[in-house]
This record gives sequence, structure tokens and C-alpha cells, in this order.
Amino acid sequence: MATDGSVLGRALDMQAQVRRLDADASLEQAAKSTAQRVRELESALADLASAVRLARALTRYSGTEVALGDIHGGLPELQRQASAGLPKDRTVDTARRRVSASVTGLADRCQEAWRAWTAAAFADIPTNQIAGLDSAHQRAVRVMIDELGRLRKKPRPMLVDVVDFGTKHADVLEELAAAADTSDELLALLARVDNQPVTLRDITDEDIALLREHGMDGEIEMRRKQG
Repeated sequence: MATDGSVLGRALDMQAQVRRLDADASLEQAAKSTAQRVRELESALADLASAVRLARALTRYSGTEVALGDIHGGLPELQRQASAGLPKDRTVDTARRRVSASVTGLADRCQEAWRAWTAAAFADIPTNQIAGLDSAHQRAVRVMIDELGRLRKKPRPMLVDVVDFGTKHADVLEELAAAADTSDELLALLARVDNQPVTLRDITDEDIALLREHGMDGEIEMRRKQG
């Protein structure tokens, strides 16, 4: 028959085991909580890396530097704590919030740089030089210009959009630089229709023939006046 002492001893052993299990469970729960926060931080860092690549591509193609800003906020303290074991959840959360703020700020700066660059680049295309190309090259250049117009309307560009716009814009400029000189007569006619409203009465048969000769008749739209 067990003595009171042996029963008490067993009870104390069981109590100690329960406490160890509770401590292990608490440590496991804390580790799971920290792991989840670290995964969220890793996701934010991946977003930041994408934003940095986008900013560098914009800098490269536009020729205007996009400032990266403070992209390391909160990370030094996290690294210091992690070197000694599990960092505090608060430290991980702080790092994630600061990284997310960096992503938002950098994305806004990229958007501004994209709008400014594409608007200026599109406006600088010497479209009058299209007349100096043969019909096949005219079609190819017009397709690329249409694509540039579509790309520049994207409010939030991705890396592939920046590369695509920069590459196509350079190709268009190269094609037009190799075009034959456009006649002064045609340039004057194009300037006239560009700078003011022109009615059909203002366009002569010779003007139409000149436009058709250089494949520019498809560049002129005719609209009926309303009212």
C-alpha cells in the first residue's frame, strides 16, 4: 500500500511534468506567432524588392533617378535581436510596418516618374518623319506608337511595362532617325492641320495627293461639325 509520502511524491512529479508541458506549449505557441510575423515580413520584403527593381528600371530608361528612400527601416534592430534568439513580436511588427511604408512611398514615386517620363517621351516622337519611311516600315512604326500609347495609360506599371516602353520607344526613334527627309511642302501641310481646325473646303486635291503619296492620308481624320 502506497504511503502518503509516495503518493505526494508522485503528485509532485506529475505536477512538474504538467508545468514542463505547459512551458513547452507556450514556447511552441510563441515560436508559431513569431514565425507567422516573420512570414508577413518576408512578404513585405519581397514587395519591396519588386519596387526597387521597378525604380531602378525607371531610372535606367527614363534617365531620371527615382529616389529609393529609407528602405532599411526597422531591420537593424530586428537583426540585432535575431542574432541572440527569437526577436520580440513587437520588433518584427515594427520592421514589417516600416517596410510596407517604404513600399508604398516608393510605389508612389515610381508612378509619378512613369507618368512624367512616358508623357514626355511620347510627345517627343517625331511622327512627321513617318512620311519618310516606306509603307511596310510605316505600318510597323505606327503599331509600336499605338502600343506606346496603350502602355503609358497604365496607372501602376510593372517592370515588364517599363522595359517594354523603353525598348519600343528606342526602336521607334531609331526607325524615324533612318527615315528620308520629309519635304517642306508636306511638313507645312501637316503643321497646318495640326495647329488649327481644317475643313474639307480647306484641303485641295493636291494636298490629298501629297498625303497619299507619302502614306499620310491615314493620319488625317475627317469629322462633321456638330450644330
